[in-house]
Amino acid sequence: MPTDNKEVAIRKRQQIDSSKKTMFVFVASAAFLAGIALVVSIFLIQQIIFHSKIIIEKQSTISRLDKNLTTIDELKKNIRVLDTNTALNSVKASNESSALQTILDALPDNPNADAFGASLKNKFIDTTTGLTIQNLSVTQVASDSDSSGSTSANTVSFIMEVSGPADKLKELLTKLEASIRVIDLKTVEIQRSEDKLSLVVRGVAYYEPAQTVQLENKVVKP
Repeated sequence: MPTDNKEVAIRKRQQIDSSKKTMFVFVASAAFLAGIALVVSIFLIQQIIFHSKIIIEKQSTISRLDKNLTTIDELKKNIRVLDTNTALNSVKASNESSALQTILDALPDNPNADAFGASLKNKFIDTTTGLTIQNLSVTQVASDSDSSGSTSANTVSFIMEVSGPADKLKELLTKLEASIRVIDLKTVEIQRSEDKLSLVVRGVAYYEPAQTVQLENKVVKP
């Protein structure tokens, strides 16, 4: 009898140990699966957020392109109107030039100090008979400050000294005033010597750097 009780106790102990092992394996498996599920969930959330960013950027690009396409028609219309502008056509460099070229001539996209100096000589001084060049210098500067203290960038400064009859000096100033190129005369001095009049002009001409339009690739990071 005692032997039977002992065997029963041993079997119960074995069953309990077996149950503990089964429970441990179940709990460990459940924890492992839960860990995998958590990792997968985090990965999926990250992918959802990443793809959401891509969609937002695509929508932004599409919206910008749609806006640009809408603006193109208005831009074409404005260009056609400018091309028929009477004031622009009246000051064209030649009959073959377009009215829009007048705008480019008025505000070039680069300083080109040498070309501007040659233009002052060839188109203004040399075309005014009776004038003699005493001095002509053109310098590109980063900015120019006027007497009021304000600063204007993208300028080319020049100093021009010519001599000749009073009416010819006046004619030269009139040509500078009517110039297509944007020229700002800072100081104008008239000096008289024994036998001639000299005109000293200090001023600046302006230019506007060209704008570059190009497509760009944007990297969206997760």
